[in-house]
Amino acid sequence: MSASKVPSTRPRTPPPTPEGRRPVHIGLAGPVDLAPLAPYFASPLPPVHSGPSTGWLARTWREQGHRVTVYALSSEITEPQLHEGDGVRLTIAPQRPRARDRALDLFRAERHALTEAMRAHPADLISAHWTYEFALAAIASGLPAYVTARDTPLRYAWEMRSAYRWLRHSMALPAVHKATAVSANSPYTATHLRRCLAARRPIEVIPNAVRTDHLPTTTAPPAGNTPVFATASQGWGRLKNTTAALRAFALVRNRLPHARLLMLGAGHGPDGPAHTWATTHNLATNVEFAGQVPHADMLNRLAAEAHALIHPSRVESFSMICAEAMGMGIPVVAGHRSGAVPWVVGDAGLLVDIDRPKHIAEAMLSLAQHPTMRADLGSAGRARTRRDFSMTDVADAYIRWFRAGPPNPVRTPGALPR
Repeated sequence: MSASKVPSTRPRTPPPTPEGRRPVHIGLAGPVDLAPLAPYFASPLPPVHSGPSTGWLARTWREQGHRVTVYALSSEITEPQLHEGDGVRLTIAPQRPRARDRALDLFRAERHALTEAMRAHPADLISAHWTYEFALAAIASGLPAYVTARDTPLRYAWEMRSAYRWLRHSMALPAVHKATAVSANSPYTATHLRRCLAARRPIEVIPNAVRTDHLPTTTAPPAGNTPVFATASQGWGRLKNTTAALRAFALVRNRLPHARLLMLGAGHGPDGPAHTWATTHNLATNVEFAGQVPHADMLNRLAAEAHALIHPSRVESFSMICAEAMGMGIPVVAGHRSGAVPWVVGDAGLLVDIDRPKHIAEAMLSLAQHPTMRADLGSAGRARTRRDFSMTDVADAYIRWFRAGPPNPVRTPGALPR
């Protein structure tokens, strides 16, 4: 997921931190989108291994008055780089271009390079995102390593059945057990760490964050007899389960022949696997296969057209698209047993058996034919996202977690005052 375009204006001066609390120097390690941080640097930054929302999290910490050092990887460089910005420092370690080479030795070269960068340019603590190479590098650095699990490692390794996934995801076991402290992005992820990785320690739940102040305003016209449903799934296959949405939509069209289905995301573009499958099964009528578009454009299309988001995924460790749709006031139809999805959606959508297209279709028809229900669910979704998933509140939750220290404190360099 790519972040929205960053304004060219210089970031505002950070406010002072609360009295009696010194600012924290946070080392953020993980896949990171550098676009939100670009205004803090005088010159352009090289491409790095990118990931969703971490760049905005780092920027929010900076705006709150904290200092940030980012530890990143890039396959575009052969020597370590250091970039000094206004209250933000970026260290980049080389990454081998071939995934197979990295996986065979469990990212050994990348982990060592990151660890050296952390030791050479230390922070008070390392906030490592995902439980893989960045987390193990943080642990090896000797600095307090606060590791955030943003997925369920063994579940995805099992479902995807690839050697690369098994090798990479095996790094989660030492990461979860050796970190200074561990957080998870949902209760579902925390439960996975306990059940599948035998974590016997407290796990803080800190959700993924939504930039609620930057969500577009919904402008979809009244649904009438032409409701627009949308899916936004990154990938095609058994886990994403968008075949169920296509089958359900065909049932909806038996009652509402002018309804539309907008399919966004990788694998759902013209002549892609979703389009090919739907055409083969005579399920492509009134379906627009828009496919992968920039994230901001995707949100704008949802806000302008969609009356409901259909999210038939079988498992998610969080579900950013559900949280974002809810934040825009778009009701959600999703799975009642789809990992963290029921927790994310709460009372802001209709939870159904997503393995039964008939049940999905019934929920879609209910939303299409009852505007008051749509409005009530939309209001609940806005409130839920702003109350529990806003970027500012999530950034604050991390700071509280860092300041609290590990449940069983260990004397480590750079530990924060209580």
